Amino acid sequence: MGQGTPLGAVLERWNQLPRARQLALAGIVAGTIVVLYFVFIASSKPNLVVAYSGLAPEDSAAVADQLESDGVPYEIGGGGSTISVPANQVAEVRIRLAQAGLPKGTAATGLEIFDKTNFGATDFVQQVNYKRGLEGELARSINTLDAVRASRVHVVIPEEAIFKEDQQKTTASILLELKPGAQLTQDQVRGITNLVANSVEGLSTAGVTIIDETGHVLFDGAELDSPFSTGASASQLEIQRQYENQLENDLKQTLGQVVGTGRSAVTVRAQLNFDTVQETKDEFGDEPVVRSNSSVTETYSGTGINVGNVPGTGTNAGTNAGTDAATGDSTYSRTETTTNNEIEKVTTTTLRAPGSVDRLSVSVVLDESVTAAQEANLASAVAAAVGLDQTRGDTLSVTRLPFDPSVKEDLIAATPSGLGQYLDYLKLLLPLLAVVLAFILVTLLLRSLGKRQLSLPMPAHQVAIAGPAMHGAIAQPIHLAALEAPTDPAEEQVVKLAESNPRAVADVVQTWMREEERG
Repeated sequence: MGQGTPLGAVLERWNQLPRARQLALAGIVAGTIVVLYFVFIASSKPNLVVAYSGLAPEDSAAVADQLESDGVPYEIGGGGSTISVPANQVAEVRIRLAQAGLPKGTAATGLEIFDKTNFGATDFVQQVNYKRGLEGELARSINTLDAVRASRVHVVIPEEAIFKEDQQKTTASILLELKPGAQLTQDQVRGITNLVANSVEGLSTAGVTIIDETGHVLFDGAELDSPFSTGASASQLEIQRQYENQLENDLKQTLGQVVGTGRSAVTVRAQLNFDTVQETKDEFGDEPVVRSNSSVTETYSGTGINVGNVPGTGTNAGTNAGTDAATGDSTYSRTETTTNNEIEKVTTTTLRAPGSVDRLSVSVVLDESVTAAQEANLASAVAAAVGLDQTRGDTLSVTRLPFDPSVKEDLIAATPSGLGQYLDYLKLLLPLLAVVLAFILVTLLLRSLGKRQLSLPMPAHQVAIAGPAMHGAIAQPIHLAALEAPTDPAEEQVVKLAESNPRAVADVVQTWMREEERG
């Protein structure tokens, strides 16, 4: 390759650099190439997400074969139980595999078991198929939860007895396989319980049992019928602890803004009443209220009425004294009034829900750097924040003690810095930063080579011409106009030698100049 080509000029300039500078530039270029390579690999690799999980080996093999025949990139993980595909093709892949009937074999059988009618099936077979379909539908519904990888449901529906007291209860058992590191909350466990209990006829929550893959009992409905229900007690303790944690967090946040982080400690203990109380109250008014009123009136008038003897001993003895006939007019009148009064009555029924606060105890410890005036004000603020009621026996304790400085430093260090949320943005900016870095490195390299060009020795024919003028002075590169082509064969050989090996010619010329200076 000729010396006048750009690559030859770059190589010549590269040879003029010191050894340390060459190694540094080579390391920078190599690092840039490696970064660009990994950036290219990361950007060219599709973003894979899990399309199927919890697959059996045969299902994973069938799905992988189908994806490979369709030309869809995939990745098998989880020991062969999960298959990941590009995020923008998840829906399309699932629809295409569903049309092909994949995955199959591990899916729970639902009520589609009745799609094919079997006229020869007995009633027992129909009952078994119904139970299988019901269990499969429940398992599918439970598997939609984020924390659940797989589940199995077993339902026992007893035969209908003749007498009610002989009727057995319907029960259900649920086995859950949770995802690695996942846990179910009490609300999720109650949700699964209510889902199963309300989906099976005759099943109550008392007949449901839930366990996980390790055999740990998550819910035992049989304990609900016990007067010492540990399940209910655990739920009540959880509610109580949540209430205490909420008050503690509120107080810590308030005190942290006032006295600073790590200068206060709060403990709250609450005693909640979980008894359900129903009260009925009757109230009677002072004034009676007329409920009904009725009146009956009788009147009679006439003439020539014969009046018999007056009842008495004389009449009974048969004497006719006073039996003279009466010939005068007679009038008869009678009025009867009946009034029913009602006393005003008001009946009030009150149902008190469980969870009321019976007693509250709050303990606040402040650092000794907090003044006494601040302590008194903070005590009032804490009492108002938690709703302290001394009439029901609530207590509040506020003390000042010296805090360990290491604990304060640990609390401050444990405070999240908030830099984690910028990692995703940094990953997106990494390709752009790599390009900018490569551009800066190339610019610095060219600038360094440009500076080195000024210190390069000039061609031999220019040195030979400018040699007599440099006697007694330091040789400097001189740019002359283009010379005519040499006519002397010896001179032509010198020019060719200078073009092919300028370093050697320059060394010879410099040797001549030093010899002349010595002479």
